[in-house]
Amino acid sequence: MQVILHYIPYVLLFALVTAVIYAWGLWRSMRQQQDLSNMLSAKGVSKIKKALRKNGAMTRNDLEPVVSGLTAKQPFSREQIAVTDAKKFLDSILPYMVKQRIVKEEKLDGRTVYRLNR
Repeated sequence: MQVILHYIPYVLLFALVTAVIYAWGLWRSMRQQQDLSNMLSAKGVSKIKKALRKNGAMTRNDLEPVVSGLTAKQPFSREQIAVTDAKKFLDSILPYMVKQRIVKEEKLDGRTVYRLNR
């Protein structure tokens, strides 16, 4: 009986560690889509900033090839997300960039162009 009582704390500790690891994995899997979406948006912002720095002012149509085909993937996961419709992706990311004052929107010869905010 003394030997059995000696191992009970170890069994309980093992069960607790297993429950914590399981809960952490469950939490990560529930947040995975949002994390992938955030990673893709951050990657898109970076690509757009790089293109604007290199080329100067660009229109929405000029920016479409820059973001088309972008993918984001978390380490140690098979799940990934990609840009399938560049127009919709730009519709969501350009207003965010203007609001955050990363780029500014200007009218030039009747066209809307985007420039880096300095």
